[in-house]
Amino acid sequence: MKKAFGRSLTVLLAVLTMLSAFAVVGAYAAETDSKTVAAAVESEEVAAPAESEEVAAPAESAKVAAPAKTESAKTSSGTKVTVGKVTSIEKTTFNVNSIGLKWKKVSGATGYAIYLRDVDKTVNYHKIADVTTSASYTIKGLPQASNTAIKIAAYKIVGGKRYEGEGTVKRTGTQPSTPTGLTRVACGNRIEIKWNGNSRATGYKVYRACGATGFNYVYYKTVTSPKLVDKNTKGGNTYIYKINAYRKLSNGCTYTSCGNSISAMRGLTTPSISTSSKLYRVTLSWSKNKYANSYGIYYSKTSTSGHCYLGSTSGTSFTTKKLPEGKLYFYVYPLYVTNKRTVTGTTVTKAGNVSDKIYGQSAGSTYVEVSISQQRMWFYKNNKLMVDTPVVTGNKGTNDTPKGFFYMYQRARNTTLVGPGYASPVDYWMAFCDGCGLHDASWRDEFGGNIYNGNGSHGCVNTPYNAVRTIYNNTDYDTPVIVY
Repeated sequence: MKKAFGRSLTVLLAVLTMLSAFAVVGAYAAETDSKTVAAAVESEEVAAPAESEEVAAPAESAKVAAPAKTESAKTSSGTKVTVGKVTSIEKTTFNVNSIGLKWKKVSGATGYAIYLRDVDKTVNYHKIADVTTSASYTIKGLPQASNTAIKIAAYKIVGGKRYEGEGTVKRTGTQPSTPTGLTRVACGNRIEIKWNGNSRATGYKVYRACGATGFNYVYYKTVTSPKLVDKNTKGGNTYIYKINAYRKLSNGCTYTSCGNSISAMRGLTTPSISTSSKLYRVTLSWSKNKYANSYGIYYSKTSTSGHCYLGSTSGTSFTTKKLPEGKLYFYVYPLYVTNKRTVTGTTVTKAGNVSDKIYGQSAGSTYVEVSISQQRMWFYKNNKLMVDTPVVTGNKGTNDTPKGFFYMYQRARNTTLVGPGYASPVDYWMAFCDGCGLHDASWRDEFGGNIYNGNGSHGCVNTPYNAVRTIYNNTDYDTPVIVY
């Protein structure tokens, strides 16, 4: 009897211990309040079988998650709460800084918690949003070429308390940004292109179009640094290169940027440039490139600053407009221009000094400037351009306008110019050398060009009426007149 009683007492004590443990568990469940019920899912990635994996862009698809699991708990009153698991997460949109997602609605869910993890930087997720209006969400403000894990968990609000189910992970990423800063480095015996590097990119896919492909892009090669050297080219042929950055993620997915293009022609390069300067202008000269049909002229204040456009020419020399005195940097870009495209070549940087002097003298800030070769005249007052006009100078070879540094020594209104075999009334007259001067010429309908070669003046500078009137009204005796 004593032995039987002892065994019964032992069994009774074991039962009481188990009931006490259940009471503790029930009390803990009742005190969880809005804490997540699922164990350790807030900061850990779900095991691989439950993940929905991406495939290479742009033909992307996602595996459907494993059959929906549920998480359950009891409220303080003992009511069982079941929270289903999110399934069928799909990427609807993505670009360089956002990802759009949708998923299958979970029955009875109040909403969905969205967690984000930058796989490059951390193993922990952080919550970014709660979604209550739909089973979709767009994550914005992401870095380009990101390696991202997104976890979505359904939750229910029951009795003012929050119960969250197990999360489902979507591994994906954003597009790399489009390559920028595409620059032709060389177009001589090879074509060399460079661009701004992307530190997040795995590499760059290069596509090439040329006459042989009907100018349709064809995959050419993949490079890992932001530079392409192409020796597989022919002189005089145009090539167009499209550069796409791409990133390959650790889950095997590859995301590619939009492309950026640049054209180049093998052999389209400017040889060395020579410079000379007078009266704030610079004359540039170079040898002809057999592939170029035009040249663009630029300058900059430093060897690394942006280029300022000066003009273009089909010849092999160019005289600039008035430039600031001192050292500048000049560039002559050979161009091949058709009605379909303009191809720019490469050049060397040429430093040159801008001089205010001509004929050994400085013109100051107010002066008249006449270029016989350009058949053009400029008038500056206090360094401000007041007149820029075509003119007709002395008949070439017989009555050439004298060249030199002169000063106005005679001025008159409404006078008649008399010479051997002519008498020409003019409204404005400003003499500067041996009876030669600036004046209007009402008998001319055109100015500039090659008129002076066969139909020039007797040595004066024939000037359009409005231009010569402005010069007369803003000058005086001893105003410099420079002819070259």
